Amino acid sequence: MSMLKDLFFGDEEVENTENNVATQENAEAENEAADTGLITQDMLMGDIIMKHPLAAQFLMECGMGCIYCPSSQMESLAEACVVHGIDGEEITIALNDYLARHEQ
Repeated sequence: MSMLKDLFFGDEEVENTENNVATQENAEAENEAADTGLITQDMLMGDIIMKHPLAAQFLMECGMGCIYCPSSQMESLAEACVVHGIDGEEITIALNDYLARHEQ
């Protein structure tokens, strides 16, 4: 009976383990970024703007004029870049450089 359940609904234990590993990896990446103070592509737009208010002006100048709309507050920088057709890696590097120069 258990084999049929696993066949139709997946192995819950394996699924939970995979989810836990992914969650742990995301937490480690966020902690690493927090330790260095750098913006990463997986950070939420709302969190970036709250922690670095100067980022709002920079992002608007890059073509992200809707950074304050409610839905943008719950999307990552990478997701926002995709919506606006902007290279997420390039923006992340430029934003970190901008903040390093202006937040001292």
